[in-house]
Amino acid sequence: MLNRRTTFLILFLFTLPMYNFSAYAQELKLPEAPIFIDQQSFETRYIMKGGNILVPALFLKHTGVRVDWNKSFRSVVFRYKDRQIALPVGKSYFDDYGSATGVWRRLPLSTKTIQFDGETFVPLIDVVKKLGMQVSYEGERTFITTNIDSPKGAIYKGDSTKKQVALTFDDGPDDYYTPQILEILKEKAVPATFFVVGKEAEAFPYMTRKIVNDGHGIANHTWGHPVLPQVTTSELVEEIQSTQQVLLETVGRVPDLIRPPYGAVTKSDLLVLNEMGLRVIKWSVDTIDWSGQSGDEILNIVRREISPGGIILQHNFQTDERLLDGTIEALPIIIDELQGRGYQFVTVQTLLENQEN
Repeated sequence: MLNRRTTFLILFLFTLPMYNFSAYAQELKLPEAPIFIDQQSFETRYIMKGGNILVPALFLKHTGVRVDWNKSFRSVVFRYKDRQIALPVGKSYFDDYGSATGVWRRLPLSTKTIQFDGETFVPLIDVVKKLGMQVSYEGERTFITTNIDSPKGAIYKGDSTKKQVALTFDDGPDDYYTPQILEILKEKAVPATFFVVGKEAEAFPYMTRKIVNDGHGIANHTWGHPVLPQVTTSELVEEIQSTQQVLLETVGRVPDLIRPPYGAVTKSDLLVLNEMGLRVIKWSVDTIDWSGQSGDEILNIVRREISPGGIILQHNFQTDERLLDGTIEALPIIIDELQGRGYQFVTVQTLLENQEN
């Protein structure tokens, strides 16, 4: 039989690795700091190594450069126009592509590119300088001037001199809330715009066609609803193109409007979307209906925040919690009240006619 002292020793040795792991887990939490890019502040996690600051590779999308991953060479690739550099993980060098010669040159870095907790971190100052950007410092703050033209920004509302308003619905279609929304819109003879998720359009083709056949606008909301700042440029393009393709096959049209999931988008994402001929649409009235708001709560938000040219954000996805019951309750009242105040309901496409971004 073990004595008390032996039992205590065994328990101590058993729990020691647990305490060490807990301490190690705390160490995994990286510090954060603001980096100023073209005078705008962006918060990022970072690692200091040999006096060099390393940041997540995807953070560089805020500068406007394209960021991709080359699986074959385990390299993160940065590209803007004719400039292209590749940083292999675990190496203290980068490969610089000469667009005129078509030849890659290998050049040194201040420190190695590393992976941490499944994410690639790159030496910030090395990368931005190699891409032709300027870096300056004020105290402990880092300022980057990209010399990259600004993209057309997101659109939040239409012409404020016209008493028009656009109802928009995200994340569908589905076969529970979408039919109810369409029935209300039909009864009220009011158009809306549906920002559809590609995989849902594929899953509910009949409902996707009904949206269009009922006279409503349709737009792109990506294939799988990712946070765009957290995906590579190639993944972004695939998200958009896959959705455009399923809409073409299902309703015979390709929209020129996109709403980024969560409204999250970087300068790089905007430049890519501009090149794809897409207008980026956000909103001026967020009903927060996805959180389970009641009809009265949704109505109070709309009454408080609506103004001419407004774009109202709502949703049409199905959940076990029936989170959008408030949307169905509020919708007919929103229509009646705003029409009573002289508003005309239009699609986002109509709202933006003859309007420059």
